[in-house]
Amino acid sequence: MVLINNKIIKTFLIGTIIFLASCAKEKDTIGIIQVVNTSGQPVSGATVTLNQQNGMPGTTAINDLKKTSTTDLNGRASFTYQYEAILDVSVEKTSPPDTYLGSNVIRLLRGKTTTITVEIVKQ
Repeated sequence: MVLINNKIIKTFLIGTIIFLASCAKEKDTIGIIQVVNTSGQPVSGATVTLNQQNGMPGTTAINDLKKTSTTDLNGRASFTYQYEAILDVSVEKTSPPDTYLGSNVIRLLRGKTTTITVEIVKQ
Protein backbone atom coordinates (compact mmCIF):
# COMPACT_ATOMS: atom_id res chain seq x y z
CA MET A 1 0.00 0.00 0.00
CA VAL A 2 2.87 2.37 0.80
CA LEU A 3 4.45 1.56 -2.59
CA ILE A 4 1.26 2.49 -4.43
CA ASN A 5 1.01 5.80 -2.53
CA ASN A 6 4.63 6.66 -3.42
CA LYS A 7 3.93 5.98 -7.12
CA ILE A 8 0.85 8.17 -6.98
CA ILE A 9 2.78 10.97 -5.28
CA LYS A 10 5.65 10.74 -7.80
CA THR A 11 3.22 10.76 -10.73
CA PHE A 12 1.40 13.76 -9.26
CA LEU A 13 4.66 15.68 -8.72
CA ILE A 14 5.92 14.98 -12.24
CA GLY A 15 2.57 16.04 -13.70
CA THR A 16 2.61 19.23 -11.66
CA ILE A 17 6.16 20.10 -12.79
CA ILE A 18 5.26 19.54 -16.45
CA PHE A 19 2.10 21.64 -16.08
CA LEU A 20 3.93 24.53 -14.43
CA ALA A 21 6.72 24.46 -17.02
CA SER A 22 4.18 24.64 -19.85
CA CYS A 23 2.54 27.68 -18.22
CA ALA A 24 5.75 29.74 -18.26
CA LYS A 25 5.12 33.18 -19.77
CA GLU A 26 6.75 33.73 -23.13
CA LYS A 27 9.15 36.68 -23.35
CA ASP A 28 7.84 39.84 -24.97
CA THR A 29 8.81 40.82 -28.50
CA ILE A 30 10.17 44.35 -28.11
CA GLY A 31 11.35 46.96 -30.58
CA ILE A 32 13.34 49.95 -29.36
CA ILE A 33 13.84 52.91 -31.65
CA GLN A 34 16.73 55.25 -30.83
CA VAL A 35 16.25 58.63 -32.54
CA VAL A 36 19.29 60.84 -33.13
CA ASN A 37 20.01 64.07 -34.99
CA THR A 38 22.71 64.47 -37.67
CA SER A 39 25.29 65.03 -34.89
CA GLY A 40 24.35 61.69 -33.30
CA GLN A 41 22.71 63.31 -30.27
CA PRO A 42 19.50 61.78 -28.86
CA VAL A 43 16.27 63.57 -29.81
CA SER A 44 13.49 63.69 -27.21
CA GLY A 45 9.86 64.43 -28.05
CA ALA A 46 9.96 62.87 -31.53
CA THR A 47 6.90 60.94 -32.72
CA VAL A 48 7.78 57.38 -33.75
CA THR A 49 5.31 55.21 -35.69
CA LEU A 50 5.69 51.51 -36.46
CA ASN A 51 3.44 50.11 -39.17
CA GLN A 52 3.36 47.64 -42.02
CA GLN A 53 2.40 49.59 -45.11
CA ASN A 54 3.00 47.04 -47.84
CA GLY A 55 1.80 43.53 -47.02
CA MET A 56 1.80 40.70 -49.52
CA PRO A 57 -1.11 40.86 -51.98
CA GLY A 58 -3.94 38.60 -50.88
CA THR A 59 -2.89 38.52 -47.23
CA THR A 60 -5.09 39.61 -44.36
CA ALA A 61 -3.97 42.63 -42.34
CA ILE A 62 -2.95 41.97 -38.74
CA ASN A 63 -4.92 44.01 -36.20
CA ASP A 64 -3.11 46.32 -33.78
CA LEU A 65 0.08 46.39 -35.86
CA LYS A 66 0.32 50.18 -36.09
CA LYS A 67 1.67 51.77 -32.92
CA THR A 68 2.86 55.27 -32.11
CA SER A 69 4.99 56.55 -29.24
CA THR A 70 7.06 59.58 -28.29
CA THR A 71 10.78 59.41 -27.55
CA ASP A 72 11.92 59.91 -23.96
CA LEU A 73 14.75 62.17 -22.74
CA ASN A 74 17.27 59.61 -24.06
CA GLY A 75 15.69 59.65 -27.53
CA ARG A 76 14.20 56.16 -27.15
CA ALA A 77 10.73 54.81 -27.89
CA SER A 78 9.77 51.23 -26.98
CA PHE A 79 7.11 49.03 -28.59
CA THR A 80 5.86 45.60 -27.47
CA TYR A 81 4.31 43.08 -29.84
CA GLN A 82 3.10 39.52 -29.43
CA TYR A 83 4.49 38.17 -32.70
CA GLU A 84 7.43 38.60 -35.03
CA ALA A 85 7.07 41.32 -37.64
CA ILE A 86 8.92 43.42 -40.17
CA LEU A 87 7.74 46.99 -39.73
CA ASP A 88 8.31 50.37 -41.33
CA VAL A 89 9.57 53.00 -38.88
CA SER A 90 8.78 56.66 -39.45
CA VAL A 91 9.93 59.47 -37.19
CA GLU A 92 8.84 63.11 -37.11
CA LYS A 93 9.94 65.96 -34.90
CA THR A 94 8.52 69.45 -35.29
CA SER A 95 10.43 72.34 -33.81
CA PRO A 96 8.77 75.41 -35.38
CA PRO A 97 9.45 76.49 -37.98
CA ASP A 98 11.44 73.33 -38.82
CA THR A 99 10.33 69.73 -39.35
CA TYR A 100 12.72 66.79 -39.06
CA LEU A 101 11.98 63.38 -40.59
CA GLY A 102 13.60 59.96 -40.61
CA SER A 103 12.73 56.38 -41.51
CA ASN A 104 14.01 52.83 -41.29
CA VAL A 105 12.79 49.23 -41.09
CA ILE A 106 12.86 47.00 -38.01
CA ARG A 107 12.65 43.22 -37.89
CA LEU A 108 11.18 42.04 -34.60
CA LEU A 109 12.08 38.51 -33.52
CA ARG A 110 9.71 36.63 -31.23
CA GLY A 111 10.77 36.80 -27.59
CA LYS A 112 13.72 39.13 -28.33
CA THR A 113 14.49 42.83 -27.95
CA THR A 114 15.64 44.55 -31.14
CA THR A 115 17.10 48.06 -31.15
CA ILE A 116 17.67 50.25 -34.20
CA THR A 117 18.74 53.85 -34.68
CA VAL A 118 16.94 56.35 -36.87
CA GLU A 119 18.63 59.61 -37.84
CA ILE A 120 16.29 62.53 -38.48
CA VAL A 121 17.15 65.35 -40.86
CA LYS A 122 15.70 68.80 -41.47
CA GLN A 123 13.21 68.94 -44.36
